[in-house]
Amino acid sequence: MEEFSEFIFDLDLMDLPLVGGDYTWSNGRVWSKLDRFLVSPAWEAHYPEVSQKRLARVSSDHFPIILDCGGIHRGRRYFKFENMWLTSNGFVDTVRAWWISYQFSGTPSFILAAKLKALKQDLKKWNLEVFGHTDNQKSSLLEELQELEGRELSGDASEEVLVRKGMVVVELERVLLSEEISWRQKSRAFWLKEGDRCTKFFHKVANSHRRNNNIEALTSGTQVLSSSPELENHIVQYYENLLTETANWRPKLDALHFKTFDPQYVSVMERPFVEEEIFKVIT
Repeated sequence: MEEFSEFIFDLDLMDLPLVGGDYTWSNGRVWSKLDRFLVSPAWEAHYPEVSQKRLARVSSDHFPIILDCGGIHRGRRYFKFENMWLTSNGFVDTVRAWWISYQFSGTPSFILAAKLKALKQDLKKWNLEVFGHTDNQKSSLLEELQELEGRELSGDASEEVLVRKGMVVVELERVLLSEEISWRQKSRAFWLKEGDRCTKFFHKVANSHRRNNNIEALTSGTQVLSSSPELENHIVQYYENLLTETANWRPKLDALHFKTFDPQYVSVMERPFVEEEIFKVIT
């Protein structure tokens, strides 16, 4: 068993999570995990939601196991802020300019919702233009770097080749850092610092979270729901019933007039803090 463990470690193989039990073999007195699927990190990256599933046994000492491809089809990914955007020069100024340019009319709550919706569309478009698909960028840069290094080794070390090689290395470092920040955010392993080149670790943790969040089946009364359409319809119906209002009206605050501060008090409250004020409060 020790040699088998060393074999797994040396080849950097992964034992996928086993759903349905901890063991795959038993003679009635002893339980053990003898059967398993082993995959490489590259394979797991292409199929992040795959897991091992233990089935019921009939007469054998071994439980049959299968590769399960996951539960609900996730569909379109929801929009979320990417921390890697903050590494782009001028990002905050760009967002500020967009926000100021949006002009909508209506209640304050409607204007806020409309501006956030417009900002989301601009951010999605900007993300494709500036960052694009990180994997494709990385592959393209690595190919170009390999070509330039080949020309350098063959004696074609012109100034143009060396300058271009330096530019490719800088751009590759930027892409790798963006990739690491993105996977760190998905993994939620914030106790590791950015820049330590832990992208592979972040990738594994993120895929592990994805498997743990996967829904295999749900129980509705005495019925077990396992197919994707059944699961999707049941979840949607549950939250529709949960969030449906029975009242015919809701209070609105937009038309109410609240007391406001005089302009001179507003300017005092909105001015930046000074160091003397902070020391006065804490001492």
